[in-house]
Order: sequence, then structure tokens, then C-alpha cells
Amino acid sequence: MAHTNRVRVVLGGLLAGVVINITEYIENGIVLKADWGQAMQALGKSPQLTGSAIAIYNLWGFLAGIAALWIYAAIRPRYGAGPGTAARAGFAAWILAGLLAALANYPSGLFPTRLLVITTIVGLIEMVIATIIGASIYKEASADAVRSAAA
Repeated sequence: MAHTNRVRVVLGGLLAGVVINITEYIENGIVLKADWGQAMQALGKSPQLTGSAIAIYNLWGFLAGIAALWIYAAIRPRYGAGPGTAARAGFAAWILAGLLAALANYPSGLFPTRLLVITTIVGLIEMVIATIIGASIYKEASADAVRSAAA
């Protein structure tokens, strides 16, 4: 029986994280920048992101990518290798990281519904595509490789 290749989960997850972070930058840092600035000003906050906020958002993107690849590796034995399984894993990761966060923020009314809807829909697309791209480099570790690494 093959074992999860943790190194490939991290590498594939980092690759997925690059896709997520680039998409997030284009979406939120360029296309929706003015809208987010207005939303933050309405909350009495600065419309400009700090360097530490950007670093945390980028860290989130990489961690989300790694989590999506971990889900892919976990469901791969049941659904088989390939983009269909990666899309399922990306969808699951989106539910956990995107949809639930948006649903939790919606009732508070802190952010405009339009921004929550746009970012949630784009998040679905980005997470599925990022997971498919990250999964393209994932390969299971053989039982022999796991035994020799443990020795």
C-alpha cells in the first residue's frame, strides 16, 4: 500500500499557494482594491494594507494550498489520481477555507455583500484550479521508500 508523500504534499501545496496568491493579488489588490479600501474606511480602518497584513494573506494562501493537497492525497486512494480527484479536493478545501468564512462574515454586515459574493465565487475557481495544478506534481511514496526513510 502506498503512503502519503508528505514532501510532495508540501511542494504541491506551495505550488497551489503560488496560484492562490497570484489570483488573490489580482482580485483584491488590483480589481477590487478601491472597493476594499472603501469597505475598510467605512469600518474606520486604513484603506491601505500593511506589509504584515500582506505577509499573513500570503501565508494563508500557502497554507490553504498545502491543506488542499493534503486533502487530495487523502482522497486519492478512494477516487484515483488525476484532475477530477484534485477538483474534488479543491472544492472541499474551498468549502472549509472560503465558503464557511464568507458565511461567517455575512451576518455581521461588516463587509459589503457584493465583495463577499465575488471573492467567494473567485475563491472556488482559484482553489479548484490551484489544487489541480499542485496535484500534478504529487506522487505517492512507495512502502519501500517509507520503510527506508524510517530506518
